[in-house]
Amino acid sequence: MRSALLLHRHAVRTRLLRKVPSSGATGPAPLSSSYKHLLQNTALPALVARHPVQSYGYRFKSSSSGTDTTLSSAATTTSAIKKDDDNSNNDDKKAPDSSDSSARSKPFLFDLGIPSLVPDWKRMFSSETIFTDISAGITVGCIAVPLSLAIALASGVPAEVGLVTAAVSGVAGGLLGGTTLAVTGPAAAISLLVVGAVQAHGLEALPFITLATGGLQLASGVTRLGVVAKLVPVSVIAGFTTGVGTLILSGQVPKALGMSAPAGLNPVELMAYVGSNLSSVDPSSAALAIGTSAAMFALPKVHPKIPSALVAVGGATAATHAFGLDVSLIGTLPSGLEAFQFGIPVLPSTDALPSLMATTLLIYSMTSVESLLSCAALEKMKKTPYKHNPDQELIGQGVANMGAAFFMGMPVTSVIARSGLNVRLGASTRLPALVQSGFVFSSVAFMSSSIAMVPMPALSGVLITTGIGMLNPVELKHCIAVQKMDAIPFATTVAGMLSLGLAEGIAIGCVTAFAMELKNANFSLATARMNAEETYCEEANSELSMARRASVAHLMDGDSDNGHLRFKHGHWNEDRVQQAVDSIPHDDSAIDMDSFVGHHSKSTVWKVRGPINFISMFEIDDMMEDIKEREDPSYPIVLDMQGVTTLEFTGIEELVNRLIEVADGAPIEMVNCNDAIFAALDQCDPGGQILRYHNIIEQAEDDAKTS
Repeated sequence: MRSALLLHRHAVRTRLLRKVPSSGATGPAPLSSSYKHLLQNTALPALVARHPVQSYGYRFKSSSSGTDTTLSSAATTTSAIKKDDDNSNNDDKKAPDSSDSSARSKPFLFDLGIPSLVPDWKRMFSSETIFTDISAGITVGCIAVPLSLAIALASGVPAEVGLVTAAVSGVAGGLLGGTTLAVTGPAAAISLLVVGAVQAHGLEALPFITLATGGLQLASGVTRLGVVAKLVPVSVIAGFTTGVGTLILSGQVPKALGMSAPAGLNPVELMAYVGSNLSSVDPSSAALAIGTSAAMFALPKVHPKIPSALVAVGGATAATHAFGLDVSLIGTLPSGLEAFQFGIPVLPSTDALPSLMATTLLIYSMTSVESLLSCAALEKMKKTPYKHNPDQELIGQGVANMGAAFFMGMPVTSVIARSGLNVRLGASTRLPALVQSGFVFSSVAFMSSSIAMVPMPALSGVLITTGIGMLNPVELKHCIAVQKMDAIPFATTVAGMLSLGLAEGIAIGCVTAFAMELKNANFSLATARMNAEETYCEEANSELSMARRASVAHLMDGDSDNGHLRFKHGHWNEDRVQQAVDSIPHDDSAIDMDSFVGHHSKSTVWKVRGPINFISMFEIDDMMEDIKEREDPSYPIVLDMQGVTTLEFTGIEELVNRLIEVADGAPIEMVNCNDAIFAALDQCDPGGQILRYHNIIEQAEDDAKTS
C-alpha cells in the first residue's frame, strides 16, 4: 500500500515538474486543475474530513456571459472542498481579467492582412522548394483546364467564362487567401447555384452577382466575421454536396448519351426519360463519355500524380478526330487575349434587386462555407508556417470573386480537389496556385483553337465522374459517427433540393438541424449552446495538499484497463482510504516541497458545459481569444469535459481545429471525457494532437509513463 502511494505521488510530482517554460523561468509548471476538479466534486467518506487541507481560490470567467466571479475555500477539511463555490476568502489573488470585450476585440483588417502575408510570399522564391512548387502548379493546371470547362458547361455559361474565371481568381485567391496551399477556381458544388442564377436573372446579371458575392466576403473578412459563415452545420453541407452531385449526375446522363431532354425535369423524371428513350442513344457520345469517366477513375490508381482529367479529355479529343466521330464540340472560342474582356458589371434595375440579392446571399453563404471547409480540411493534410485564418480566407475569396467579376466571370471558391492534389504533389508555398493560373491563362491565350475541338460528351464524362464523387461526402461519415441523428438534416436537405430547389433544400436542412439542437436543450436557446468557464487557481503552497488528496483519490475502488486505472461506479473503499490517509506523511519533504518553496504557480483549466454544436460558434471563438491571452503560451491548455451534454460534428470539429491553431505547439489536454467525446475526437483529431483522458488519474499515470 505504501509503495502504491509513493508511486502515485511520483506521478503527481512528475505532473508538477515536467513542463518548465522554455524562457528559462524557474519553478514548476502549474498543477493541472483536473486534479482539483476530481477532488472538488467527489464525495469523500467522513473519516477523511479530519485531515486539514490548505486553502486555495478559484476565479471563474464565463465566455458566454462575460462575467467574473471570485470564489475560494477556507482551510478547513476535505469534505468542505465541494462547497468552495459558496465560500469567499479575502486573501484570494485575482487573476488577470480578460472579460473586457473591448480589451479583447480584434481590430478590423483594413490592410487586408497583407503584412502577415508578406513572409509567406517571400517563401515562394526559396531555392529549396521552387522547382517542386512549379511542377505541382503545372500539374494542377492540367487538371484545372478540363474541370473549368466542364463546370462552365454545368453552370450554363460559355466555356471561356470558366477558363477566364480560373485564371483571374487563382492569382487573387492564391496570394491573399487564408491557407497557403489552397487553389481557387470554379467549383462543381456551386455550379447549380450559378445555373439557377443565370436562368432566373440572365447571363448579363452574373458579373454583378459575382461582384456582390465578393464584396460581401471581403466585408466579412475585414470585419472578422468569418465565424458567421460557420453557422451552417456540416450535415447540411454534406446534404448540399450530395444533392448537387445527384443533380449534376442526372443532368449529364442524357447529354452523355446524345439525348436532348426537356428542361425542368427533376432527377427521377430525367432517369425515366432516359429509360423510355434508350433507342435514341448515340453510340459515339456514349462511348466517349464512358471512356472519359472510366479513365478518370482508373488513372489515379495507376499513379496519383497523373492529371487524369487532362489525359482523359485529351484522349477523347484525339479519338474523336482520329475516327471522325460525329459528336458536338465546344466550338469556336475567343482567340487569344480577346477572352479576357475587362468591364464594369451592369447594375440591375431596382425592381430586380430584391430577387437578385436573395440569390447573391445564397451564393455568398455557400461559397464562403465551401471555402472554409475546404481550407480546414487542407490544413489537416499538411502544416505550413502560415496558419489557416478564416477571416483572411474570406478576404482572399472576396478579392478573387471581385476580380473575376470585372472579367465577366462566375463565382469561385477554394476547391478541395485541386488543393488536395497540390498537397499530394509536395507543394510548400503559394507559388503553385499562381503557376496553375498562369497555365490556365496560357491555355486560353495560345491554345483556344485546340480547346474548341474538345467533344462535349467528354466534358459530360468529367462531370459524371465529379457527380459520382459527390454522392457520398466524407463529411457525412464524420457527422454520423459523432451524432447519428445528423442523418436527419442531411436527408431533409437532399430531399428539399431535389423536390423544391437548392435554396429551399438548404433552408429546410438548416431549420431541421437547429430544431434538433433546440429539442436536445428542451427548447431553450440559452442552454442550446456551449458554455465555457475559465478557472484560474492561484496558490503558493497548495500543491502539497493537492498531491495528498490526489494520492487518496488514486486508491478509489477501480480496475485496470490497458494499464490505466478507471473509476468503478465512483465509490470509495473506506478501508483503503483509511490506509491511504494513515500512510500519507504530513511533512513537506515527502514530495520534495523544497522544489516549490518561494515559487508562485498558476494553473488554468476550462470547464466546458452544455452541448458543443454549430450554434456554439461564437462561444468557441470567444474562448479561443481568451486562450490566446494566457500568460505563458508553453503551459498546457486543459479542458474539463465533464459538463458536456451532447456533441455535434460542426461544433466539436471547430473546437478541435481552433484549439490546435491557438495552442501553437503547447500541449492540449481534455479530461473527464466520456466515450462519446473519445469517438468524436477520433473523427476530428485522428492524429491525436489533443491528449484525451477518461479521468484525471488516467492522465497522471500517462504523464508518469511518458516522463
